Amino acid sequence: MLILPLHRAPTRANFPWVTLALVLVNAFVFLALQQRDDARQAHALDTYMERGLPQWEFPAYRDWLARHVDDRRRGMFERLASDGRDPRRAAAVLQSDDAFVAALHDGTAFAADARGIDEWREARAEFDRLWDRSFTERWKLRQSEIAPARILGSMFLHGSIGHLLGNMLFLALLGLLVEGALGHGLFLAVYLLGGAGAALASLAWHWGESGSLVGASGAIAALMGAYCVLWGRRKVRFFWWFFVVFDYVKAPALVLLPAWLGWEVLQLAFVHGSNVAFEAHAGGIVCGAVLALAVRRLGWERVEFLDEDAIAEAADADDALLAQAQAHVGRLEIGAARALLEPLAGRRPDDLAVRVALYRCARYEPGMPRLDDAARAVLGLALRAAADLREQKAVYDDYVKAAPGRGLPLAPVRQVALARCWPTIGAGAAAVELLGGLAARAPATPGLAAAMLQVARDLHERRENGPARAALAQVATLWPGSAEADKARLLLAAGA
Repeated sequence: MLILPLHRAPTRANFPWVTLALVLVNAFVFLALQQRDDARQAHALDTYMERGLPQWEFPAYRDWLARHVDDRRRGMFERLASDGRDPRRAAAVLQSDDAFVAALHDGTAFAADARGIDEWREARAEFDRLWDRSFTERWKLRQSEIAPARILGSMFLHGSIGHLLGNMLFLALLGLLVEGALGHGLFLAVYLLGGAGAALASLAWHWGESGSLVGASGAIAALMGAYCVLWGRRKVRFFWWFFVVFDYVKAPALVLLPAWLGWEVLQLAFVHGSNVAFEAHAGGIVCGAVLALAVRRLGWERVEFLDEDAIAEAADADDALLAQAQAHVGRLEIGAARALLEPLAGRRPDDLAVRVALYRCARYEPGMPRLDDAARAVLGLALRAAADLREQKAVYDDYVKAAPGRGLPLAPVRQVALARCWPTIGAGAAAVELLGGLAARAPATPGLAAAMLQVARDLHERRENGPARAALAQVATLWPGSAEADKARLLLAAGA
């Protein structure tokens, strides 16, 4: 059964840099550091055969297997060793039995006074030196042995290219979602601690047995558990595949926790001899879930990242309501449009499109009783984009035509800010007109003189010299003792 969460695409803002680094480190370890291990081990096994180690160790290993029940390993060893077809592979089976190798080293595998024991020790020492050149052998985690360095190092080892690619696929997909929810540093801590927890679970399950553990799947399983808890009841989109049946489903992320954990437990109970560490996967999922629960209790998760999907869905729903309301306005169904727009304005108070639609509603109502409020809501928005400024200016022009002589329903300071933006959209003359009218009514408005001077300069740069000189003359006349007036007179004298 395959379940993959697929509900967020990487962007520049949420790019999972630590996940990328982990993928690159895993790939480097396998492709650069582990790739020569086969040659190193082959050379060591050649030396094993050349130095005659099988004559001492094969009989001792048969006695060992007779005393220690391990039917799978005994059957494999006997098939390879008894007929002499592939004694090197039989030696590899022997060497993979860490318990027997430990018995060889501590002298309990056969009698210390056995014939030729000194010759055997010399040959075994040479073989061990060659065998330990293998990067995998130095860092793999041995069962029944607590070795912190190996617990960490084994997370970055892989047994094959397929093993690596499968793990890295899951790491990339889960890393994007979990790193975004935790931030870079906390994500790395959960990954490493979860991987260590998975390794300890495997050690506990196999304690007393012989074998080893490699791979990033325990740490990745911890990300699976962390993902479920961090996203919790939020509905997420995931892909599932069971034999020949597959589909996309949307459900709370938390439902994946029993699905993922239950699948690992079922395989642990019923699948044997697969060389897959189901116990490490299950332990990693539990460990990751516990770590994520602690993160949530401490309030360290990035809620804004976790809520992006819900916010985007709400925004899409609001956009659909806005389009529906605009259609009502187009058909002059003002009541229906207002019923949709007023709640939207409460949720999106600075949305220009919503405010303009409400202005259109007020514009088409008999008597226009709400026109001033609607115009104020549009003209009071602080905008930057040229398209938005043009739409805002169009509402201003419409209001002036619809309510001549009523006066702009906007505070003087806001009128100044509005006019300062207009030269950027080619409406500098209208800005001079608005500021001139304001100067006649309220010349002491803060920033008014500076705004008039700035608009004059913008007009001059656009070669609209007539309106520019008119604006400069107003600055010099209305605020004669100001610094702005001095600058205006200089510009007039210079032929502006």
